[in-house]
Amino acid sequence: MRNRCVLHKCHAPLPRGFFFAFIMKKYLSLTGIILAAALTCACGIYLCLTLHPERPGVTTIRWVVGSTPIRAKTIEYFESLNPDIKVINDVDAGMQRILTQLAGDVAPDVFTAYDVEALRTFYNYGLLTDLTPYLKQYDIPIDDFFPTLRDYLFVDGKLVGIPENQSTLCLFYNKTMFDEAGLAYPDHSWTWEDMKEAARKLTLYKDAGGRKISVQKGLMVFEDPHFFVWMYGGSVYTKDGRKCIIDSPEARKGMREWEELRMKDRVVPSPSEIMSLDAHGGDGGDRMLFGKNKVAMFIGGRDYVTYFREYFKDLEYGIARLPKCPCKNNILFSKSYCIPVGSKHKEEAVRFLVHLTNEANQNLVSDYGDGVPSIDKPSIIKNFLFNPDYPKETENQNVLDELAVSRPLEVSPYISLVDFRQISNYEIGNVWLGTQDMDTACRNIAKRVNEVIERNIKNPRLKK
Repeated sequence: MRNRCVLHKCHAPLPRGFFFAFIMKKYLSLTGIILAAALTCACGIYLCLTLHPERPGVTTIRWVVGSTPIRAKTIEYFESLNPDIKVINDVDAGMQRILTQLAGDVAPDVFTAYDVEALRTFYNYGLLTDLTPYLKQYDIPIDDFFPTLRDYLFVDGKLVGIPENQSTLCLFYNKTMFDEAGLAYPDHSWTWEDMKEAARKLTLYKDAGGRKISVQKGLMVFEDPHFFVWMYGGSVYTKDGRKCIIDSPEARKGMREWEELRMKDRVVPSPSEIMSLDAHGGDGGDRMLFGKNKVAMFIGGRDYVTYFREYFKDLEYGIARLPKCPCKNNILFSKSYCIPVGSKHKEEAVRFLVHLTNEANQNLVSDYGDGVPSIDKPSIIKNFLFNPDYPKETENQNVLDELAVSRPLEVSPYISLVDFRQISNYEIGNVWLGTQDMDTACRNIAKRVNEVIERNIKNPRLKK
């Protein structure tokens, strides 16, 4: 058996985009300027005194990224190969803190852009180091990255980010629940209707004084409009991002599939059903209910594997490709590690980024289990496909197949992903409350989003 590190991840909500112009506007008031200046000074003093201790012959660099056990392993291995560099993991990756540090004289040496929108926004404000001049000097394996990661690497043809891993959505299914129902496991032939039919058969109720109470649900889905908008060839925005078209016939048809799963077929649990299905109030959501045999299938990301390894070691489950639909598009998740222009240790930071792409570190990504390596080399992929420490995980090829048809979430330079989600969550929430149908929600989302876009197009201070 190969020597592998078994790590466990502390799960957090999916990373969200941000809007630099909105944040800066927030601090344009006199009070905001004073507070921001004070915060910058305080952070500068603290960071310079405590996070950059001087050691003869050793350069300390600071890596701003969320904390998981894999970070310590990555740093330990890098420092063993580069004894002249010490890496500090600054675990507070909040965007406002990063912006404050970038505005002052205490920029980190490596920080994280958690989505394509963030990467482009940092670039548009001139905050990112162009890594293109370092390509040959440090042998950055630019041609070995999965082609789907291009938007996490380049902006305007310049190399400004390095993705270490990636993920996408797959169909997780509970083998025990399928066996008890006498159903065949999902396979490559499954259509969307096949999945819905299986979900109906796997949804069970009990009678409680004349009331039907859910005891088991067939399916939980990834709660994001993009997934359903793309199903029939729709788009959230026009190519130039100047108009939201989530109200197009194609987009609305896909969104109605989402509506039917919960409101018509009732195979997806409502928030109240989630609470009733789990004695702990649904804490942990789909992964907890799935692990407790309360939900038979869910559409989710590769990162759930680490959760099941830790909390549901005996769970019998499989990972299948998503069911066939007219326009097969999946969501690509990744993040980019960037070097700010204000870094005082660019050479050392580049060496660290290159280390993240080497085979040993990419194999660490595979072993950890929450994502897929970003480097597409046969030896690395072979290591990802089968981990002898987890011999039941035999369907990893399905994850790779889904990555091949995945792309980043659509973004517009005229509205932040945060603002889009705030609007869409409100309107879709009214669908679940029964106060409007999904067609109306789509029209309302388009109308409200386009109002924001039109205002921002007219804003001369907005950097596109």
